[in-house]
Amino acid sequence: MHLSKDEQILYNHFEDMYNTAYNRGIPIFSDFVGLNGLELCYRLLDKNKVRPDMYENKLITYGGYDGAMYQMLCFLPENDYIDIRKADFPISCIKIAPVNNKFCDKLTHRDFLGAVMNLGIERNQVGDIVVKEADSYSKACVAYVYCKSNKEKLIESITSIKHTTVYCEAVAMTEIDSTPKYREIIGSVASLRLDAVTAVALKSSRSQCLEHIRAGNVYINGRNSTENAKEIKDGDILTVRGFGKYLIETSENITRKGRYHIIVKQYI
Repeated sequence: MHLSKDEQILYNHFEDMYNTAYNRGIPIFSDFVGLNGLELCYRLLDKNKVRPDMYENKLITYGGYDGAMYQMLCFLPENDYIDIRKADFPISCIKIAPVNNKFCDKLTHRDFLGAVMNLGIERNQVGDIVVKEADSYSKACVAYVYCKSNKEKLIESITSIKHTTVYCEAVAMTEIDSTPKYREIIGSVASLRLDAVTAVALKSSRSQCLEHIRAGNVYINGRNSTENAKEIKDGDILTVRGFGKYLIETSENITRKGRYHIIVKQYI
């Protein structure tokens, strides 16, 4: 697959980090990357003849919580004695919340992201921004910004967003409830092909989903897939750029018409 100029630069950067980890015998951490970056990294591992079942011996990914969309990569050396854990990743979490929940705007993900970007921080220095309701009786929202640890003091300087006065503080990631929440979509498919399962997830036609697949917008467990007939397995995570992320649960039960029952859990 042809790489754009920016993709080739990022691929080369990953290759340098991969070789540095090997030659110097130390773990090397990247900036935050999205699905495209992760796919480029997997291609690098494939080029170096690393089998998929051995990826974890060469690479660990983490974004501050399980299931994060933007993740940091850690290229591993050959040294067996090096044990990299999630706490070793240079990631901080900054809580941004209204000073007064009663008198504030209803801030959205875009508002929080805009406030961070206005500081002059590059996008690859910031991971996911998780927005939660502050309480059950007001419109106030709280954001948890995952960022590189050397950016936390800068983000803590945010004092207002739109017309809302806010405060910022670094919080321990263990204190945040990162349990994923889902919206269930129940359906049936004639086969567990990627295009059929995607059609259930997006509540769309297979022909429209085929366009998304061919355009390179569909990922299975973080890997890009342009093969519409690829079979989906129970527990696979399907990501469609622009639509969201879905956990697929398949069943061995088949209807009288020979269709498979599936449950698509959309992350919310």
